[in-house]
Amino acid sequence: MRAKWGILVAGLLIVAAAFLSVGGGAQAQDQPKTVTCSFSNPAYSGWCKQNAPIPQGGSAEKVCQGILNCLNDAQCNATYCNATGLRGNWKLEKIEAK
Repeated sequence: MRAKWGILVAGLLIVAAAFLSVGGGAQAQDQPKTVTCSFSNPAYSGWCKQNAPIPQGGSAEKVCQGILNCLNDAQCNATYCNATGLRGNWKLEKIEAK
């Protein structure tokens, strides 16, 4: 009788461990992903680094390209790098997805 209980408990532990590992994987996928985009400009001191969320189904490259497009567009109203008046000549230097 003890052997049957031991097998039952062992089976339940295996099922519980499998359930927890599947749940943990799903939870990690639900975490929002972010990207750090680094830009340079001859008129800006150092590199400008911007952190932004990556939308589901999107890519880090597209997010950084969107910020770069704004930095190089005089009509863009968004503020990046505390340089709202510095538009044009920006270059994307580095993309770090997290």
